[in-house]
Amino acid sequence: MYGLLRSPPIDDLSDFTVLVVCTGNIARSPMGEALLRAHLTARGSSARVHSAGTLAWDGPATDAAVRAMAERGLDLSAHHSQPLTAALVGDADLILAMTRSHVWGVQAFDPDAAARTFLVPELARLGTRIGPRRADETVRAWAGRAAAERDGATPGRGAEEVADPYGEPLAVYETTAARLDTALSVIAELLVPGP
Repeated sequence: MYGLLRSPPIDDLSDFTVLVVCTGNIARSPMGEALLRAHLTARGSSARVHSAGTLAWDGPATDAAVRAMAERGLDLSAHHSQPLTAALVGDADLILAMTRSHVWGVQAFDPDAAARTFLVPELARLGTRIGPRRADETVRAWAGRAAAERDGATPGRGAEEVADPYGEPLAVYETTAARLDTALSVIAELLVPGP
Protein backbone atom coordinates (compact mmCIF):
# COMPACT_ATOMS: atom_id res chain seq x y z
CA MET A 1 0.00 0.00 0.00
CA TYR A 2 1.25 3.43 -0.90
CA GLY A 3 1.78 6.05 1.78
CA LEU A 4 -0.06 9.31 1.63
CA LEU A 5 1.49 11.92 -0.65
CA ARG A 6 1.97 15.13 1.26
CA SER A 7 3.29 18.56 0.41
CA PRO A 8 6.80 19.24 1.63
CA PRO A 9 6.85 20.94 5.04
CA ILE A 10 7.46 24.67 5.09
CA ASP A 11 10.98 24.01 6.47
CA ASP A 12 11.92 22.53 3.09
CA LEU A 13 10.99 25.88 1.52
CA SER A 14 12.97 28.05 3.93
CA ASP A 15 15.73 28.66 1.39
CA PHE A 16 14.74 32.06 0.06
CA THR A 17 16.25 35.52 -0.24
CA VAL A 18 14.84 38.84 0.96
CA LEU A 19 16.27 42.21 -0.06
CA VAL A 20 15.55 45.33 2.03
CA VAL A 21 15.99 48.65 0.20
CA CYS A 22 16.32 52.29 1.23
CA THR A 23 18.28 55.28 -0.08
CA GLY A 24 21.83 55.09 1.28
CA ASN A 25 21.74 51.69 3.00
CA ILE A 26 23.01 53.24 6.21
CA ALA A 27 19.87 53.61 8.37
CA ARG A 28 16.46 52.13 7.50
CA SER A 29 17.42 49.14 5.35
CA PRO A 30 20.25 47.91 7.62
CA MET A 31 17.87 48.10 10.58
CA GLY A 32 15.20 46.28 8.56
CA GLU A 33 17.69 43.65 7.47
CA ALA A 34 18.83 42.97 11.04
CA LEU A 35 15.29 42.89 12.43
CA LEU A 36 13.89 40.60 9.73
CA ARG A 37 16.86 38.24 9.95
CA ALA A 38 16.36 37.99 13.72
CA HIS A 39 12.63 37.27 13.33
CA LEU A 40 13.19 34.65 10.63
CA THR A 41 16.01 32.98 12.57
CA ALA A 42 13.78 32.80 15.65
CA ARG A 43 11.24 30.96 13.49
CA GLY A 44 13.88 28.44 12.40
CA SER A 45 14.33 29.80 8.88
CA SER A 46 17.64 29.75 7.03
CA ALA A 47 16.52 32.55 4.69
CA ARG A 48 19.12 35.01 3.44
CA VAL A 49 18.39 38.67 4.18
CA HIS A 50 20.39 41.46 2.52
CA SER A 51 20.01 45.20 2.16
CA ALA A 52 21.01 47.82 -0.38
CA GLY A 53 20.53 51.48 -1.21
CA THR A 54 19.29 53.19 -4.36
CA LEU A 55 22.23 55.63 -4.10
CA ALA A 56 25.82 54.49 -4.40
CA TRP A 57 26.69 55.50 -0.83
CA ASP A 58 29.88 54.22 0.74
CA GLY A 59 30.00 53.86 4.48
CA PRO A 60 28.89 52.15 7.66
CA ALA A 61 25.50 52.27 9.29
CA THR A 62 24.87 55.52 11.13
CA ASP A 63 25.82 55.62 14.80
CA ALA A 64 22.15 56.09 15.72
CA ALA A 65 21.14 53.01 13.69
CA VAL A 66 23.85 50.97 15.41
CA ARG A 67 22.65 52.19 18.82
CA ALA A 68 18.97 51.60 18.05
CA MET A 69 19.71 48.01 17.04
CA ALA A 70 22.06 47.44 20.00
CA GLU A 71 19.13 48.32 22.27
CA ARG A 72 17.34 45.37 20.67
CA GLY A 73 20.32 43.04 20.99
CA LEU A 74 21.31 43.28 17.32
CA ASP A 75 24.76 44.25 16.04
CA LEU A 76 25.09 46.58 13.04
CA SER A 77 28.70 47.57 13.75
CA ALA A 78 30.09 45.56 10.81
CA HIS A 79 27.51 46.80 8.29
CA HIS A 80 28.84 48.52 5.17
CA SER A 81 26.49 50.03 2.62
CA GLN A 82 26.09 48.58 -0.84
CA PRO A 83 24.30 49.95 -3.89
CA LEU A 84 21.24 48.34 -5.40
CA THR A 85 22.13 46.25 -8.46
CA ALA A 86 20.31 44.21 -11.06
CA ALA A 87 21.91 41.06 -9.62
CA LEU A 88 20.56 41.77 -6.11
CA VAL A 89 17.09 42.46 -7.51
CA GLY A 90 17.13 39.36 -9.69
CA ASP A 91 18.25 37.09 -6.84
CA ALA A 92 15.61 38.30 -4.37
CA ASP A 93 12.43 36.31 -3.88
CA LEU A 94 10.95 39.22 -1.93
CA ILE A 95 11.95 42.89 -1.89
CA LEU A 96 10.96 45.23 0.92
CA ALA A 97 11.26 48.97 0.35
CA MET A 98 10.85 52.01 2.57
CA THR A 99 9.24 54.44 0.10
CA ARG A 100 7.59 54.36 -3.30
CA SER A 101 10.70 55.92 -4.83
CA HIS A 102 12.65 52.87 -3.63
CA VAL A 103 10.03 50.58 -5.19
CA TRP A 104 10.43 52.44 -8.46
CA GLY A 105 14.22 52.21 -8.13
CA VAL A 106 13.91 48.43 -7.89
CA GLN A 107 11.59 48.32 -10.89
CA ALA A 108 14.07 50.37 -12.93
CA PHE A 109 16.37 47.34 -12.72
CA ASP A 110 13.62 44.81 -13.38
CA PRO A 111 10.00 45.78 -14.17
CA ASP A 112 8.93 42.18 -13.42
CA ALA A 113 10.04 42.69 -9.80
CA ALA A 114 6.83 44.69 -9.14
CA ALA A 115 4.97 41.54 -8.10
CA ARG A 116 7.50 40.85 -5.33
CA THR A 117 8.34 44.39 -4.20
CA PHE A 118 6.43 46.06 -1.37
CA LEU A 119 6.65 48.81 1.20
CA VAL A 120 7.32 47.12 4.54
CA PRO A 121 4.01 48.10 6.21
CA GLU A 122 2.16 47.42 2.94
CA LEU A 123 3.26 43.78 2.91
CA ALA A 124 2.30 43.34 6.56
CA ARG A 125 -1.19 44.62 5.65
CA LEU A 126 -1.61 42.66 2.41
CA GLY A 127 -0.01 39.53 3.83
CA THR A 128 -2.41 39.59 6.77
CA ARG A 129 -5.26 39.87 4.28
CA ILE A 130 -4.20 36.81 2.23
CA GLY A 131 -2.89 34.77 5.15
CA PRO A 132 0.35 32.89 5.72
CA ARG A 133 2.38 31.18 3.05
CA ARG A 134 1.12 27.69 2.36
CA ALA A 135 3.34 24.68 3.00
CA ASP A 136 3.79 24.04 -0.73
CA GLU A 137 4.06 27.70 -1.78
CA THR A 138 7.25 29.53 -2.72
CA VAL A 139 7.89 33.01 -1.39
CA ARG A 140 7.60 34.42 -4.92
CA ALA A 141 4.18 32.79 -5.36
CA TRP A 142 3.00 34.09 -1.98
CA ALA A 143 4.28 37.58 -2.86
CA GLY A 144 2.38 37.38 -6.15
CA ARG A 145 -0.82 36.64 -4.26
CA ALA A 146 -0.17 39.62 -1.99
CA ALA A 147 0.53 41.89 -4.98
CA ALA A 148 -2.80 40.85 -6.53
CA GLU A 149 -4.51 42.36 -3.48
CA ARG A 150 -3.19 45.86 -4.14
CA ASP A 151 -5.89 48.50 -4.41
CA GLY A 152 -4.33 50.27 -7.40
CA ALA A 153 -1.29 50.62 -9.62
CA THR A 154 0.66 52.68 -7.05
CA PRO A 155 2.50 50.50 -4.54
CA GLY A 156 1.36 51.06 -1.01
CA ARG A 157 -0.26 54.03 0.62
CA GLY A 158 1.51 57.25 1.55
CA ALA A 159 1.11 56.40 5.23
CA GLU A 160 2.91 53.10 4.60
CA GLU A 161 6.14 54.80 3.63
CA VAL A 162 8.87 54.71 6.28
CA ALA A 163 10.45 58.14 6.69
CA ASP A 164 14.23 58.53 6.72
CA PRO A 165 15.60 59.11 10.23
CA TYR A 166 19.01 60.20 8.86
CA GLY A 167 20.21 63.30 10.68
CA GLU A 168 17.54 62.97 13.35
CA PRO A 169 18.08 62.23 17.06
CA LEU A 170 18.27 58.70 18.43
CA ALA A 171 14.62 58.85 19.54
CA VAL A 172 13.52 59.11 15.89
CA TYR A 173 15.64 56.06 15.01
CA GLU A 174 14.06 54.18 17.90
CA THR A 175 10.58 55.08 16.63
CA THR A 176 11.56 53.95 13.11
CA ALA A 177 13.01 50.72 14.48
CA ALA A 178 9.84 50.02 16.48
CA ARG A 179 7.67 50.59 13.41
CA LEU A 180 9.84 48.32 11.27
CA ASP A 181 10.02 45.69 14.00
CA THR A 182 6.24 45.49 14.31
CA ALA A 183 5.69 45.08 10.56
CA LEU A 184 8.64 42.71 10.04
CA SER A 185 7.50 40.47 12.88
CA VAL A 186 4.17 40.06 11.08
CA ILE A 187 5.92 39.43 7.75
CA ALA A 188 8.23 36.80 9.27
CA GLU A 189 5.26 34.99 10.80
CA LEU A 190 3.47 35.01 7.43
CA LEU A 191 6.55 33.81 5.53
CA VAL A 192 7.38 31.02 7.99
CA PRO A 193 4.17 30.04 9.76
CA GLY A 194 4.32 27.96 12.88
CA PRO A 195 3.27 24.31 12.95
